[in-house]
Amino acid sequence: MDPKFQTSFIPKKPLVSVGTSFRSIHKPKSAGTSIYMTIAVLLFVVSLIGVGGAYLWKQYLISAQENYKQTLIEREKQFNIDQIEQLKQVNVQIDTAKKLLRDHLSVSQIFQIISKFTIESVRFLSLDLTAAATPGNDLKIAMTGYGTSFSAIAFQSDVLGSLEQYGLHNIVKNPILSNPALNQSGTVSFGFSASVDPANISYESLISGTSTPN
Repeated sequence: MDPKFQTSFIPKKPLVSVGTSFRSIHKPKSAGTSIYMTIAVLLFVVSLIGVGGAYLWKQYLISAQENYKQTLIEREKQFNIDQIEQLKQVNVQIDTAKKLLRDHLSVSQIFQIISKFTIESVRFLSLDLTAAATPGNDLKIAMTGYGTSFSAIAFQSDVLGSLEQYGLHNIVKNPILSNPALNQSGTVSFGFSASVDPANISYESLISGTSTPN
């Protein structure tokens, strides 16, 4: 009796059944890879274009700068640099002189101002002039004097109250007579205080003829 051998058959390929049987399906993997490759190539091309554009722009700026330098050199040749420097120095000197004239005061004009509002029967004995701490502010005047009588002092006070008639109302400000007192000699002593606009006693106004009126 021949021995019976049982053999097993293992197919090397997946079986395909009829109808709804299983099939081996192989999906292509090259589609996704090609998309990423295309994006990478596009990014590389864009980066190259950016680098090239930046280089060309840099070369353009360098060329433009050189052209500007050359134009400036040509323009400078059209002017006399030494003469320009001399004119600058003269301009500085003129500005300095104007500032000195504007800020420097002609104190002697104070006496001319005082003489315009002083009546014949009044005499001033002392003068104290105080400059303002801030340039441009009014100067302070303090004086002592005497009059021949109380009526003379009263008339002097009336004159100080109507300085616009003498063209001094914008020059002498806040004039005040104070402390009248009868002396043994019969005269009446008093004090006087006021402020003066420095613009009216500057050398600039003296030269230009806009100082105190006659």
